[in-house]
Amino acid sequence: MIPLKLKLSGFLSYRDPVELDFRNFDLACISGANGAGKSSLLDAITWALFGQARKRDESLINNHPQVKAAEVALTFKYEHNIYRVQRALPRGKGTQLEFHILQDGVETDLESASWKPLTERSVRETQTRLEQTLRLDYDTFINASFFLQGKADQFTQQRP
Repeated sequence: MIPLKLKLSGFLSYRDPVELDFRNFDLACISGANGAGKSSLLDAITWALFGQARKRDESLINNHPQVKAAEVALTFKYEHNIYRVQRALPRGKGTQLEFHILQDGVETDLESASWKPLTERSVRETQTRLEQTLRLDYDTFINASFFLQGKADQFTQQRP
């Protein structure tokens, strides 16, 4: 899986909308002071894909009174296809999940591209479809892709 774009707003330390475009570089280093939001970016990716982060409830929503929801959209390339997963958690409501595949296969303008919905009837069914597409679950992803903050030793303690 190759991340292409990450958009988030109201998610953990990110009150205002932020968009990262990964297409212009091959290697990234996330650095900054404590509390700057480095881990929140990684949490945004795992939450978008698997509905899991350091937190799972409304504490994912930025605590500013004007923020009404946590929203994350991840666009990524996987096995010659481009996908977009969007997850939102409005205050006082359940999680919303959408899953799409790029219809025309051209990644130049992802915003105006034609997307075919892969979203199922429920969040659970959509999550299952997403994990079947990736052939990956949360535990495998976090132990194969990156180390969670404060849990670097978890990788060495996993069963094969």
